[in-house]
Amino acid sequence: MATQDKHEFDVVIVGSGAGGLTTALVAAHKGLKALVVEKASVFGGTTAYSGGGAWIPNNPHMHQVGQTDSREEGAAYIRSVLGNYYDDDKVGAYLDSGPEMVSFLEERSRVEFYSVPLPDYRPDLPNAKVGRTILAREFDGRSLGSWLKKVRNVLPGFAGFGTMQSDPAHIGKFKNAFRTREGFLFSAGRFANFLVDLARFGKGAHMANGNALVGRLLGSALDAGVTLWNNANAVRTILENGVVVGLIVNRRGKEIEVRARRGVVLASGGFGGNKAMTAAVMPHPEHHVSVHPESNVGDGIAIGKFAGGSLPDPNPDNGVWAPVSVMRDKTGKVIAKYPHFGPDRGKPGSIIVNEKGLRFANEASPYQDFVNVMNEQGITTAYFIGDHAFLRNYGMGIALPAPLPYRKFVRNGYLIEAPTIRALASKLGIDHATLQGTIDRFNQHALDGKDPQFHRGENIYDNAQGDFEHKPNPNVAPLRKGPYYALPVHPGDVSTIHGFNTSVDAEVLRADGTVVQGLFAVGLDQNSVMRGFYPGGGSSIGPAMTFGYRAALKMAHAA
Repeated sequence: MATQDKHEFDVVIVGSGAGGLTTALVAAHKGLKALVVEKASVFGGTTAYSGGGAWIPNNPHMHQVGQTDSREEGAAYIRSVLGNYYDDDKVGAYLDSGPEMVSFLEERSRVEFYSVPLPDYRPDLPNAKVGRTILAREFDGRSLGSWLKKVRNVLPGFAGFGTMQSDPAHIGKFKNAFRTREGFLFSAGRFANFLVDLARFGKGAHMANGNALVGRLLGSALDAGVTLWNNANAVRTILENGVVVGLIVNRRGKEIEVRARRGVVLASGGFGGNKAMTAAVMPHPEHHVSVHPESNVGDGIAIGKFAGGSLPDPNPDNGVWAPVSVMRDKTGKVIAKYPHFGPDRGKPGSIIVNEKGLRFANEASPYQDFVNVMNEQGITTAYFIGDHAFLRNYGMGIALPAPLPYRKFVRNGYLIEAPTIRALASKLGIDHATLQGTIDRFNQHALDGKDPQFHRGENIYDNAQGDFEHKPNPNVAPLRKGPYYALPVHPGDVSTIHGFNTSVDAEVLRADGTVVQGLFAVGLDQNSVMRGFYPGGGSSIGPAMTFGYRAALKMAHAA
């Protein structure tokens, strides 16, 4: 196919998740002409339907949850998590620039963060903190105008009525829609606005979590003059004397030569949609259920390899894990996937059992840890079980809590319902005596808020996933009365985190350690600075944004 057109920019970014948009925005504020090319028709990548947390030690918002932090404490905690995989230079660059990145964006763009009272995922280790995870504040997407429709929608189950989003802090008000005057007025107002937005934009305009982060970054990028192309597939780099000077981009069937005076940045979202690539680095890839944009098939990795970039040996973990439930249509086709990160798993009144009807882990534990246990034990299907009160109080996956309806999920087979444990065991193909025994043993101790088997609810991370109004343990309660519900969950991943070797400024490196001039990698195209470990909520988005910031500064300061 002949090249039909030519363009020239200072910076060209492949991908529009948090890492790519941060790079573009910072570059534009530093006076560089930036272009973002997005393969999909919508912007936002995996970030748009994620929880959107960014893990930034010593961030400027930790005082909001009554915490203090320092670079030294952050380093000590990460070192204790990573052990021999700790890279002093790269972790140091991340710790130095993370707080700077947050302040830079908040001072110069629409991006606003707040600290959430989420503990680090290893609360038992020295220097663990609460508040290192920050979220973007809710965002009024109406300010994006026609661009709102170009933002990737959230996953089913992360919003009511498909696209009616809410910040986690407001879930309680929705649950009290028919219980308190405040809950009713808040919920009614939000629903009325949702209906207006649905008529105007075809979707809800109130953006929260990862969608809010993308909305704020996208709006800020437009404000700063960043050019954004969707339906634009990066094909290969343009090399001159071993230096990357641009990209060939296939846009709407035409190959376009795009020159990049300062650099090309790979932020394409990894290779979760590429079965051959995931099979090489994922545990039990034939059983893993992946939740990510289907367009994330490793384009950035292929482009970078063409230019000479190298991948390191696989990390201890090469994906961000989560137990995943799947909804199918009448033909068996998958129509929705839901990653159970923690808030439903950690609530009181439920358990998760393996194919034999036995508990195997602390249900409230971090998603990375929980799925590692599934992988280690070869569990391909587990069953998330709760009683009727649990379902209506807290929801189970896509089946959201009251007052939202749930019967359709029973009818379509997503939820398995039975009046008794014996009947439920029969439907699951589990020995009744085994499942009843598991529940009886759990209930015996749960009456007192105890879990001697797996110690659920005995640390502050578990508690943060629970119900603080439930005593004596926010994570533990008996399964009391039928009907009972079971939700099959499988080991899954929401993104890959095995990417290119890079410098501290995100420059792609060759196998011999030399820099591929003009080529950078951030986000999931850059190998995880955490090497697959997960010290806190947002341990992929935080580094993605931070190294995007560093890459933009490097290009801005280039001669």
